[in-house]
Amino acid sequence: MSTHQPTPTILLPELPAKTLVGIDLITFTSTANFHGIRDLSPGWHFLYTGTTESLSLRSGAWFYIGDISNAGKGNNDTALVTQSTKSPSTNDPRPEIYIWKWSAETETLVALGDNDSDRQESMRHKANLGPVWQSGGLFKYRSRIAPSMLVKSKPEQKDEDEETVPRPEIEARIQTEDDAQTEESGRRDWSGLTDRISPSLLSRVIGDPEVDVDGHPRWVLTSASTATRDADHIPGIDSPGGNEPGADVESEREFGFIPVDLKRTWREGAVGRERTEAAKDRSWALGYLLDRYAGEASGGNELLGELQFTFLMVLTMMNYSCLQQWKRLLELAFTSRRAILEREAFMSEVLRILALQLQRCDDVEGGLFEIDGDEGGAFLRHLLVKLRQAVDELVGDAESKVRLELDKLEEWVKEEYDWELRPGTLLRRGMLQLEDGEQVEMDWHGGDEEEETGEYAPMVVEM
Repeated sequence: MSTHQPTPTILLPELPAKTLVGIDLITFTSTANFHGIRDLSPGWHFLYTGTTESLSLRSGAWFYIGDISNAGKGNNDTALVTQSTKSPSTNDPRPEIYIWKWSAETETLVALGDNDSDRQESMRHKANLGPVWQSGGLFKYRSRIAPSMLVKSKPEQKDEDEETVPRPEIEARIQTEDDAQTEESGRRDWSGLTDRISPSLLSRVIGDPEVDVDGHPRWVLTSASTATRDADHIPGIDSPGGNEPGADVESEREFGFIPVDLKRTWREGAVGRERTEAAKDRSWALGYLLDRYAGEASGGNELLGELQFTFLMVLTMMNYSCLQQWKRLLELAFTSRRAILEREAFMSEVLRILALQLQRCDDVEGGLFEIDGDEGGAFLRHLLVKLRQAVDELVGDAESKVRLELDKLEEWVKEEYDWELRPGTLLRRGMLQLEDGEQVEMDWHGGDEEEETGEYAPMVVEM
């Protein structure tokens, strides 16, 4: 009788067939024989479900494989200096087994709780793990789709004089090597997309975690979760506070985002020139938030972690509020001129994270720019143009981590999106000939702020 050594696994008993299932940046539709996912890699994972692929409400949860005290500290050469933290860790040699049971009433996955019936059910599912594995009911974890799963090789015609070559074996070996490299690259990318997310950050943004029968925490949210500032409340119809009689007790949790106010970026009591400069260069506001939310680690991990969290929730859950916060964080960082010199490590890390996010933004159906609607990539392109101009003025040819990361990002967006970030290469005004031969003068409104025209034009007011 063959035996299997259990690996980190998440079991999903009673999950209906044809349910949309997502694990990190991979999505698929469940089958009747699907019972869970095995071989989970160490680190953060986000599992979510939906009754349909597009229009249904999505519900998901974050969980961690391995020692969670290591989460959020970064794992790359540009990692910021962090303080050591003490968190409960386990030396239990047994593999981590998560059990999330499907609830037909709420159409979500519910973790088994700390009660006698759930403990007995948990023991029963773990005892049957071997037969489920042998029956092929566990999906092997993948961080991205392998090439062999996308394209099936076609048999080639062989000339009569050509020597006989075992082509299927060669193709199988090539596919195996390509699949291994793709998987290794995917896991490395996923780690880079989540290496600033910490348990404290998730608890601040989402709320306290649920704890299952084995003491594993998970942070639950839905695609309808939102921050108060991004919610549309209609007076007389709904109540933001949820305190009205008959209000739903299980109402959506509100996100506890870092309060980024782009309309007020100066210190309390600032007047005159100081206030004007702080409105054009938001370095003071950025520094204030970095100091306020340094938390358990120095160097801005809370802001970097929130930048990662919001991006991933846009891709996987299509969450509108997370999209708005992601854009607010980028605009704050990329309009802080002094921070290019004074907070070089933080700014270079923002660029590194953004570059990796853009490389994976099309992994999920629709992609980032499609989700953003009509604005698409115009918002981000405008920010990068302004940052490029600021870096050229302040840094020049001097050695700088910010300039190095921006150069790499500029090269990638030029090749992928044909974006020009150098201000001198953009045509701000010109004549456009229409189909009927008429010529009209066109302006690029992206330059209004720098040239103080349009809505940014100065006004004379009576005091």
